[in-house]
Amino acid sequence: MTSPLVRTTRLATAYRRLLASADAPQYAAEVDEHYSPMTLATLLSRGDVELRRAAAMALGLLGNSRSIEPLGRALSDVDRGVRLVADDSFRGLLLRDCAPTHHQQLLKVMHLTDGGEFAAALAPAMILAEQTPMYAEAHFQLGSCWHGLENYSKAAQSYVACLWRCRFHYTAWQGLARCQIVDGEFRSAANSLSRCLDIVPDLESARLQLRALRRRMRRSDV
Repeated sequence: MTSPLVRTTRLATAYRRLLASADAPQYAAEVDEHYSPMTLATLLSRGDVELRRAAAMALGLLGNSRSIEPLGRALSDVDRGVRLVADDSFRGLLLRDCAPTHHQQLLKVMHLTDGGEFAAALAPAMILAEQTPMYAEAHFQLGSCWHGLENYSKAAQSYVACLWRCRFHYTAWQGLARCQIVDGEFRSAANSLSRCLDIVPDLESARLQLRALRRRMRRSDV
């Protein structure tokens, strides 16, 4: 039986080789031969800095639906490098957490919303959310459509639906806060932004939003 020391040394060696070669497929093949997503998730939470970075990278390549939560927790890791790698892997898994056909549908919706074509994106986003009720990113993209169309009530509902499925979806927390501000729910918005920053301490846009909101709240209390 392979000892834990040998196993972790093998992961660190593969990770150093990845940094030197930038050969992600080779890294994925080496790691997949010896580690399960569950083992990688354990290393992500308990390993040293190098192993946590290596595990975060590997989970982005080899992880599954169950890998999203450990990656979400790693978004607030004490090491900035771990946070950055975990963020890339987290967002990648969120997008791929469905069947390939639905993933392609999502990409089409995202292309439309990125171009500001919210009305055109709305119908396919609604269909996708209905077809894949547990797909967090589908509900987030639907929320983005409603948000772009300035229907903040429906946007908030979609963001909440996303968060029920993935509590670490920090952009959904930020979107929900924007809707709550429009509705005058300033304390709820402050709570949403605080949750967002608890998940991703580096998200400066949310920090600035929260500061501005708190100043606004103090003025209204005067």
